[in-house]
Amino acid sequence: MSSTPADERTRNRGASPSTNASSQTYILFVVTCLFVSMTGNFLHHRLADPHNVHKHAMRQFEMNHLGGHAKLDEQMKKQKIATKLQSTVTDSGEKPPPPVHDLAGLSCSDHGGPSDDLAKEMIYWSDIPSDDKFVSPIGANSDKRKYLTFEPDGGGFNNIRMSMETMIVMAHAMSRTLVMPPSQGMYLLRKDRGKQRVHFSFDDFYHLEQVGYEHAGLHVISMEEFLLTEAMTGNLFNTTTGDVAFPPNNQTNWDGIDPKPLKEYLRDVTLTPLNWNPGSCLVAFPSDDGPEHFAELDEMMKEVNANFPKVQEFIDKPVPVNAPAIERLREAVAGRIKNLCVYDEKMQDASVIHFMCYHKMRVRFLTHFYAFLFFESWEQDLWSKRFVRDHLRYSDEIQCAAARVVAAIRERARRNDPTGNPNGDFDSFHIRRGDFQYKNTRLEADQIYENTKDKLQEKATVFVATDHQGKPFFKPLADHFDLVFLKDFKEELKDVNTNYFGMIDQLVASRGRVFFGCYHSTFSGFIFRMRGYHSQKEKVEGWEHGVLPNSYYYSGKKEKAMYESYGPLRTPYYSREFPTSWRDIDQGIEELSALGVQI
Repeated sequence: MSSTPADERTRNRGASPSTNASSQTYILFVVTCLFVSMTGNFLHHRLADPHNVHKHAMRQFEMNHLGGHAKLDEQMKKQKIATKLQSTVTDSGEKPPPPVHDLAGLSCSDHGGPSDDLAKEMIYWSDIPSDDKFVSPIGANSDKRKYLTFEPDGGGFNNIRMSMETMIVMAHAMSRTLVMPPSQGMYLLRKDRGKQRVHFSFDDFYHLEQVGYEHAGLHVISMEEFLLTEAMTGNLFNTTTGDVAFPPNNQTNWDGIDPKPLKEYLRDVTLTPLNWNPGSCLVAFPSDDGPEHFAELDEMMKEVNANFPKVQEFIDKPVPVNAPAIERLREAVAGRIKNLCVYDEKMQDASVIHFMCYHKMRVRFLTHFYAFLFFESWEQDLWSKRFVRDHLRYSDEIQCAAARVVAAIRERARRNDPTGNPNGDFDSFHIRRGDFQYKNTRLEADQIYENTKDKLQEKATVFVATDHQGKPFFKPLADHFDLVFLKDFKEELKDVNTNYFGMIDQLVASRGRVFFGCYHSTFSGFIFRMRGYHSQKEKVEGWEHGVLPNSYYYSGKKEKAMYESYGPLRTPYYSREFPTSWRDIDQGIEELSALGVQI
């Protein structure tokens, strides 16, 4: 049957929707392909093109380092700083007190004992409230906060301690906020890694937070707080380019992290005096602020150099601690130093002074604070020595651990001689072997016995602090004495970090009736200094002249009885301690109230 025109039109109308849908799909497909192609081409030229990649990187660098952070980053940074600092400020605007440690006394009830009665013999320090109020006259009236940063010494802990003492006393003398380095690994203090903590800050060994709160003239902050408040707010500038410089990777917490990038950054954004060498110059602080007073000290040094003194002039003839400045300066430099390290106007104006430690450049502060710093005011000189004695002492945890060991040794000594030794007196050695570079001190035990037997009692209890592993070496001594070592007191040292054992060794050895140390050892040196502090407090024979009875070196006749007479500073002065650090330092406490700035 044939189709009519009407039927044909009907079929055509029915087919039309299918044809239109196919066309629309095809068109949509073409448009999508064109869009993808154009977008890919656009992205290629905008992102993959090397010129644009470079421009993008440059723009990102400028945002992060030269032009400040993006708005969101800036808000996050400010929030982080505010959160971090909120805990250090009360509603009244004052810092809340930190956990209290009684720096004046020693209570071991929270540290595993012993009793206060047994612990008190460790105390050589004093509580002098008026000392806490003393503020250095140099820079005290500045309306801008200035900082002192430093790198710990790269040697053993006692080298690190000496450098730290010097930096803290300098920060006070300059009226600068002291920035403590972050916790890090220290040479020979990495025992039992993985089992106990091996990264340390100075707060782990000393109550520095408490010291900073107690002293009006000393403000102590962490490196993290310094970086948050100064570096991350754009206040530090590269000293070469003048551009704002942020810490590496904007890192502010460097605890337990390799400190090398941080050291390099600090060297780039601070004034770093490379010519302050403890072996060639003396840092001198006048009793009044102002360039004319520094110039007066320079003239005083020239007068001393005109008739340069010799060390022999002061052997057994110490200058009185309250003598005029020029007389004290003559003894301080005798036979060793003819120049001053000048804290000039450029240094005084610097926002941050950084003291680096870099052995390859021979930049190192391996020195005693009292050998490197001179104060025109004798009152301030003695204050600095009291400050180190009274506040830079080992923490309660370390002191109490040592007190437990001392108590146990005394009990052993009493049992060893019940009738002849009711006080439990014992003698002590520090015998250094290990990696010590001074070969003339590496004596065999039989030679050590021969050099020391005239000062010791046969069969007496003797404590030996040593880095030598293995008791067979000590047999020639054990044949004559009741030898004990720190490792013999595991119960008393339970749960104590073994990296503290060196400090505990020092404290225990310092309580020996007779002590023999290792010549040239800074470890032995600090034991001698602590014995000096005790001698002043206990007023033992010769205390007025700073001499130390019953304190010797075991290495030879020449240096054996060195501490039985007064000796002035002499090279190499870092390797031993000198009586000037403890002799008659409690003079001038009342006079201090009339000196400097009081808050």
